[in-house]
Amino acid sequence: MNKEIAGDVTFFLAAVFLGAIAALAYDLLRVWRRFRPQTLFTVSLQDFLYWFLLGLAGFRLIYSYNDGTLRGFTFLGIGLGACLYSLTLGRFFVTYCLKLLLFLTFPVRKGLLFLKKQGKLWIRAGNKTDAKQNHHGRTDVHGKKKRKKKDGVEAAPAGSAGDVRSSDL
Repeated sequence: MNKEIAGDVTFFLAAVFLGAIAALAYDLLRVWRRFRPQTLFTVSLQDFLYWFLLGLAGFRLIYSYNDGTLRGFTFLGIGLGACLYSLTLGRFFVTYCLKLLLFLTFPVRKGLLFLKKQGKLWIRAGNKTDAKQNHHGRTDVHGKKKRKKKDGVEAAPAGSAGDVRSSDL
């Protein structure tokens, strides 16, 4: 086989491999996004970094194999590699990789959830002991019970300045 043709075949196979690796890398991003929901900013940042790194890898491939000369079969090889990966391994990768990740992190996630719930119960219990409360849980600023409303107007707490009794007159 001619040296030039062998170099072009090697270059094409390297482009196919790069396309498959690029599709695998994006599937890993998809698994991460399903495992832990992301904000729009983080998704955009991840996509930007993915395409930036893919561009660098493509540039390095073209520069190292072909001295920077663009050829149509380079892009064909990258696309073919991505399609071959997607039609074979890629069809199952995201689903089963996510299931494996969820299985492996199950004890840690449940432990963190338990600690989080215990922390909330502990905080909630501490808040209830801060002020004296009646059985309805209604108190004023100073911890005194509020009196019932009369004719739609809430009465002042017992013993306050606005509380006027007939015995005081």
